[in-house]
Amino acid sequence: MYKILLPILSFCLVSVGCTPSGPPLGKVSGKVTIDGKPASNVDVMFAPVDGGRSSTGTTDSNGQYVLAFSTTDRGALLGAHEVVIRNATPTDMNDPDAPMVSTGMVSNEVATIKKKVDVQSGDNTIDLAYP
Repeated sequence: MYKILLPILSFCLVSVGCTPSGPPLGKVSGKVTIDGKPASNVDVMFAPVDGGRSSTGTTDSNGQYVLAFSTTDRGALLGAHEVVIRNATPTDMNDPDAPMVSTGMVSNEVATIKKKVDVQSGDNTIDLAYP
């Protein structure tokens, strides 16, 4: 049995390193504006058109966001995405019974807008302007 496993293990270590590599991601950042003003405290979600895990980010006080694919990986899957924005809904982390509070400037009308964007390999700056 070891005669079979040793060549397979050696091949794995030499050729691919035996480490899991995630899907190819493009780093994505940008600015969200609504009516020409920076949109602060807004959640941005990129959903791959062909399926797969979405990426999300939250804008800062200048409307800037950076997408995260997971807790350890930044970016979004390569390819076409539909983008939606929503008001961020923070809770009081010290009080699990605290109600969700919606803050931000995304109206219901803007929240229904789906923008189409393409994420490519490398760095992507994708600014999102809403009416």
